Amino acid sequence: MKKSFRLLFTTIILVLTGFMIICPRETVIAASFGFQLWYTTVLPALFPFFIVAELLVSLRLVNLLGIWLEPIMRPVFRLPGCSSLVVVMGFTSGFPVGAILTRKLYENKMLTANEAERLVSFTNNSSPLFIVGAVGVGMLANPAAGYLLAAALYLSNLLIGFIWRFKAESMQSYKISSPSYSGEIPVHLGETQENIESIGKILGDAIRNAVNNILAVGGFIVIFSVLTRMLSFWGFIDLMATGLIKICGFLPLSYPLAYGLSMGFFEITLGAKTAIAASDPGALSTLLVVSTILAFSGLSIIAQVMSVVAGIPVRLSFYLKTRALQVLLSISITSLIYRLFLEKSIHAMGWETIPLYKILYSFNAWTFSLYSMLLGFIIILIMLGLAWCQKK
Repeated sequence: MKKSFRLLFTTIILVLTGFMIICPRETVIAASFGFQLWYTTVLPALFPFFIVAELLVSLRLVNLLGIWLEPIMRPVFRLPGCSSLVVVMGFTSGFPVGAILTRKLYENKMLTANEAERLVSFTNNSSPLFIVGAVGVGMLANPAAGYLLAAALYLSNLLIGFIWRFKAESMQSYKISSPSYSGEIPVHLGETQENIESIGKILGDAIRNAVNNILAVGGFIVIFSVLTRMLSFWGFIDLMATGLIKICGFLPLSYPLAYGLSMGFFEITLGAKTAIAASDPGALSTLLVVSTILAFSGLSIIAQVMSVVAGIPVRLSFYLKTRALQVLLSISITSLIYRLFLEKSIHAMGWETIPLYKILYSFNAWTFSLYSMLLGFIIILIMLGLAWCQKK
């Protein structure tokens, strides 16, 4: 299997190299688009989260959260309390913060292999910045549609986390890697200053690691932007769209929507933009396609996540199976919320066709990301309050 995958990967790289040589102008346009997307939205949205995540682990605050939030995380997800930080940051920041934090906890022996795999599978989401801001406000010109899509995505991922709790290792074979819940501060958090790294070194390491991670994300965005451009330019996306219509003949799937869905299989932003630009008269059909794209997240995002967790026991097959399950849950929730609450009010959507860079500049990405970070800390405080009430 690995040999076949390597052969396929080598073939794709050779074809992509040929495209770059044959069509340099298309390559430059696609790479410029990917870089602009990274610089205008991804960089300001993720970089502060990357730094904060590094600091929380380095300062060992995650150990304290692990003790206090054990009564919340263990019954609901069968995960240790320290995983609460991964859940909150993954849901409020976006890809691939959940994978980065999971890897750090696993390397610090705070998660088992089973827990790390389950945690990664439901803590990597599109950020509220992208769903509500770029998709809802910018592309659909309807904030209600953005909130609907966000609710469907986050609820479906939480459901997956709850479902996968039944795949947890038995408590007899489970070895607690973090201190048991007692409400007391662990001894190592009270170490003398001589035993703790200097704040300057911790901050410097956090910034360096955050820069490396954000540059890696930018590289994935650029290369998949070029790959998607190649597949579209040479007609492969057309073949995929035609095949989807034939396979899903029982569904009201128009060719423009099928084309957007095919684009979304590779890159989430291009897929959502293409599907929305189709101006399909059925609002629900468009929302279901966009919900599918957001839930699957695209091969570009999946490659980012798997590159982060490379070397730890997280199976690609399990992650892909989770994405397929989330697609089913997400479209079901989208359809349910739409029919119950928004069918009459959401019919007026803008179906914007303005250039994507203007959409991304239509709101302050940096401010939005800071608000998302504040929301994450509020959620942690609420969870701490619930844990305290449960103890009492």
